[in-house]
Amino acid sequence: MPHSMTAFARQSATFAWGTLVWEIRSVNHRYLEPSFKLPEALRGLEGELRERLRTRLARGKVECSLRAQLLQERGSALAIDHAVLEQLLGCAQQIQTKIPQAAALNPLDVLAWPGV
Repeated sequence: MPHSMTAFARQSATFAWGTLVWEIRSVNHRYLEPSFKLPEALRGLEGELRERLRTRLARGKVECSLRAQLLQERGSALAIDHAVLEQLLGCAQQIQTKIPQAAALNPLDVLAWPGV
C-alpha cells in the first residue's frame, strides 16, 4: 500500500547555550531532491546530512531547515575576531591590487562577514 510522501515535522532541543530547531517538509517528487538551510557555522555538515538522507529516502522533494537561537549573556559585549578581520583585510588588499577600480570596503560590510 503506498504511503503519502507529504509531511511536515518540527523538533527542538534546548541546551545551556540556546535552542536548535529542525523543520523538515517533504512533498511527492519523482526523484530525491534534498535542500538544506543551515546556520553559516554548520554549513560544513551539509554533505554528510545529504548522504544520510539518501540512505533513508529514495524520492521526494525534502526541505530541511535548522535554526539556532543563541542565548545572550547578560553584560556580554560585542567583540571583533581580529585574526579573521586581518585575513579579510589581506584578501581585500590583494583584490585591490589586481583590480584597482574595485570599491573600498565598507566597515559595515566587514562586520557582516561571517566570523568577524
